[in-house]
Amino acid sequence: MSDLARARAALIWLTIGSYLVVLPLTAQVGLHVDYGFVGPFALWFILALICGITFRPWPRIRAATESFLYGVLLVIPIIIAVYLAARLNLPLADDQLKAMDQALGVDWPALLRFIDSRPYLAQPLNLAYESFTQQLIWLPIVLAVFGRPLRSYQMILMYAVIYFLGCVISIWYPALGTYATFNIHPADLQNIDRTWGYVFLDELNGVRSDPQFIFSLTKAEGIMTFPSLHAASAVLFAWAAWEQRWLRYPFLFLNVIMAISAAIVGNHYTVDVIAGMGFAGFGIAIVLITVPGKRPDPQIPSLNPNLSSRNAIPSSAPQQPFPASLR
Repeated sequence: MSDLARARAALIWLTIGSYLVVLPLTAQVGLHVDYGFVGPFALWFILALICGITFRPWPRIRAATESFLYGVLLVIPIIIAVYLAARLNLPLADDQLKAMDQALGVDWPALLRFIDSRPYLAQPLNLAYESFTQQLIWLPIVLAVFGRPLRSYQMILMYAVIYFLGCVISIWYPALGTYATFNIHPADLQNIDRTWGYVFLDELNGVRSDPQFIFSLTKAEGIMTFPSLHAASAVLFAWAAWEQRWLRYPFLFLNVIMAISAAIVGNHYTVDVIAGMGFAGFGIAIVLITVPGKRPDPQIPSLNPNLSSRNAIPSSAPQQPFPASLR
């Protein structure tokens, strides 16, 4: 089995397995769930299976379509897992996280004021922070269409692995975030997008303290503080784009800014960002060990039309270690 086929199979089984694990846990933890999403997402899964069969002769289109469809399907168990972690209602860790920042010499309120007073700094951070969803949707599609279908599957696999790992560690670090801890009010902000520091608080407090709380996909918010999943995603997106030369540096630049924005726009402590980046590296390593991408996929023809079995160098012939242009 080629690495492309292995990555595809791993993505399908991870998606199915995440539902089989996460949904039963809701009853164990006492999280009431509005299952109105089941019908639409069941149809979505059927569509994914149909596309997988229909586009089999075209591996790039197949990878682009399936990466998108299974990426959407994974949103449900990932978000529910975030709420399950918060539902356990362990003590808030804001004091610990704040102390870690101070130990690193970070004066978060001063940093916030410095950036907020400078539109030329605040606006790029706002835009980079909001680019998360677009990158998650479009980057695997672009990678697949432009000849990197394995990278496309790997990216969605890594996204799921990183997020599920983050959900587990967040059990012990629930937090309200920097805005609440440092008493930053919406009216205090001039240029930084004031939405993200407060929009999740009702959901977080509700799932932690309300016995009758009901999870609804239409109301769900990103309620995890530690580790920062925006920072983790920044590492993932930059890694995924690195193999495609024309994407490499634009995505590196964008995601460096997005990682920084998590600590300013996203209501995160600095240690949240550092931890998120560490989790990303761990998740990437797990997937690369499982699906390393070293064996060629016989379904994907060479992109160089000049190479063929007729003019290929025989294995017995002496070969130069580098192309002439690199010597």
